Amino acid sequence: MKKRILAFILLIATLLCLCSCSKGNDDSTFSVHFIDVGQGDAALIECDGHYMLIDGGDKSAGDIVYGVLEENKIHHLDVLAISHLHSDHYGGLIKALSYASTIDLTICNSKYSDTETFRKFEHELGINGAEIIVPVNGDTYELGSATIEVVDVCADDGNDSLVLLVTYGETKFLFTGDIEDAAQARISDKYQSDSDKPYKIDLIKMPHHGSYTGALYRFLRTFMPDYVVISVGAGNPYGHPHQDTLDLLDSKTWNPMLYRTDLDGDIVVRSDGKELSVKAYR
Repeated sequence: MKKRILAFILLIATLLCLCSCSKGNDDSTFSVHFIDVGQGDAALIECDGHYMLIDGGDKSAGDIVYGVLEENKIHHLDVLAISHLHSDHYGGLIKALSYASTIDLTICNSKYSDTETFRKFEHELGINGAEIIVPVNGDTYELGSATIEVVDVCADDGNDSLVLLVTYGETKFLFTGDIEDAAQARISDKYQSDSDKPYKIDLIKMPHHGSYTGALYRFLRTFMPDYVVISVGAGNPYGHPHQDTLDLLDSKTWNPMLYRTDLDGDIVVRSDGKELSVKAYR
């Protein structure tokens, strides 16, 4: 009789645990908000009430990023990631960080740039009690129930960037900054398997505003994303996104869903841990 009672108690405890875990999963949230900052990059990631901001556009986009943070009442960032110290990726943070006034972790592929814009940005970081840390490849951080992995931190070339892989459940997102040939080839080498099967990434923020490089085809075929996002300004003087890149994404054998901030405006991607849903807000 005692054994039966004990077994019954264990069964009830197990069911309660399973129900609790299920409820926790149901309550979990994950989204990526690609902010239309014109010719620049900015993406806000939310997971279970925790926030990460990747880049902040140019200085002229400061009010836009500030507005997104204000609308969502985000005073605290768990992680601030700057892909690299070009002004179209961090200039807008000077204004935006006057709203998000506390930051737990600030990462970039470099600590210093000899420009007036960087000095103003560094001053704003100091007000917030934050400083830039350069991570190493393989470092991981938690954002709620999501995981952030540092894929590449090279800063040898001007467009080299901090590359981050964000995983939520079974879904994966790759943020590439402005990486070009060398970094694209290096990352492809890292993830390409002997069987030639892709290392599946659900969504890639396209490198360098949709510019084309000789390594881009292999880079994309390594991951075969279902969705790609190009953060780019309308009528920019650089010809971004390049037509060769658009042709590559319009392949007959592989045709991912393409979203562009110049055409679609803000793009919000949500994940339930298995599948993505995307809405654009013009």
